[in-house]
Amino acid sequence: MSDVAVTVIIPVYNAADFLDACLESIARQSLGFERVEVVAVNDGSTDDSGAVLDGWARRHPNIRVVHQSNSGAPGGPRNRGVDMARGEFLFFADPDDHLGPDALRRMVEIAERNDSDVVLGRIRGVGRGAPTEPFAATVERGDVWSTRAMFSLTPHKLFRRSLVVEHALRFAEGVRLAEEQPFIVPAYLRARAISVVADYDCYYLVDREGFAHLTKQQPPAASFYSAVRAALRSIVGLTEPGERRNELLVRFAKVELMAKFGPNYHRWHSAERQESYARIAGEVLREFIPPEVMTGFSPLVRLRARLLREGGRTDELISLSRHDSLAWAELEPGPGALEWLDGGRRTALLVRSSHYRGTGVRRVRHGVLLRHADGYEVLVPAGRATATDAPLTARVVLDLHGLHRYAHRPGRWDLLLRVTAGDGHNSHDVPLVVPAPGEGGKHRPLPGRARAVRLYARGVRPMAARLGRRPDGRVVLVAVDFRAVARKVRRRLRRR
Repeated sequence: MSDVAVTVIIPVYNAADFLDACLESIARQSLGFERVEVVAVNDGSTDDSGAVLDGWARRHPNIRVVHQSNSGAPGGPRNRGVDMARGEFLFFADPDDHLGPDALRRMVEIAERNDSDVVLGRIRGVGRGAPTEPFAATVERGDVWSTRAMFSLTPHKLFRRSLVVEHALRFAEGVRLAEEQPFIVPAYLRARAISVVADYDCYYLVDREGFAHLTKQQPPAASFYSAVRAALRSIVGLTEPGERRNELLVRFAKVELMAKFGPNYHRWHSAERQESYARIAGEVLREFIPPEVMTGFSPLVRLRARLLREGGRTDELISLSRHDSLAWAELEPGPGALEWLDGGRRTALLVRSSHYRGTGVRRVRHGVLLRHADGYEVLVPAGRATATDAPLTARVVLDLHGLHRYAHRPGRWDLLLRVTAGDGHNSHDVPLVVPAPGEGGKHRPLPGRARAVRLYARGVRPMAARLGRRPDGRVVLVAVDFRAVARKVRRRLRRR
């Protein structure tokens, strides 16, 4: 057996500004950097990425760097890294992201404990979205169904190398989106066991201003759906027809098919691209997605699916997209929008939203979004809303008493209500605002129990938090690190 526990594979293209942070997060792993090797494939970068990688490789013999001509997509560099890897496990990272310091140890240990071939470590989005469904609870030994793994198809996971080699798993090459699906989906289905680390942020998915994230791009329909088709062929080939297979297909119907024709579809600048996506998505629906898979979707989405099956009726799809783009959510205007309960432990909001039409509030999800000043976000699920007599209006009760436990960083956290449509794709964030009693009036103060200071700990770091209010009435959570405060006090005393 190799002395290398984990090979971290990084495809690199023009990421010089972020590489040091990514590599430092790997070098600081509690697993021990001596048990880790890094294979970085410089995919024809035109900035200083190659020089940064070579500098790290000179200082650390367990970092291997390959320079190649640009392949146009990360799939080829990842495959080359797989061919070079010596570790018992593989982990795929992107150069603009980073790992939590205890990530690899936790994932390797749970894999060894359970003979797991795949481990999902909780992914934290920083300024961008991240999958949440598979990380509701830690799973020691599960499968693709019990872990809800299919709702996290990014490559940032731990894989046993023997699984990858035995089944010749490969990323799609030359595909700029969904290239990981032909690798991830059969890995899930062929794994002896899948584990989930849900109590620790293993991987930080970072939105970098000015960095060309492929997830924000719209690739040609033919290349995108070629990768999706490969994943769907794995599902059809490795599962039996019926409810369990359909449960896996729901994710692809929701994300890869129907979501493409939502509120932004009518804004695409290329009519040719609109038509090609509609045509090929209709082919994929007819080939892989039985009609019964769509029964749980809203009537609007089912109508969209019928139009796609009938040959991609672009004009009608564009009209439906314009309808979807009218989705909205807001607090009920006036002083009755926010009511404090239990002296400030909870608050009741009157929310108006287009998402409540049709099925009412039953298929709408609500959560409290904590957004730090640096863009870091935490979403805390909230209970279901109750309908009111007013049209398109619901009463949502939020428990604010325990929110401080999610404030991982000192500073100010804005509090927002996230209202998400039943299909999971249309979300709106509504700030929590203490309303003013009238025109030109002052915002009402927070009740005493809301302002109360709550003590807690993040690891060994003592913290305190309280709810506060900005001048515009927005409710915020202010978290303080006692150690940072003590350092400031000491500095001030030394100046005197």
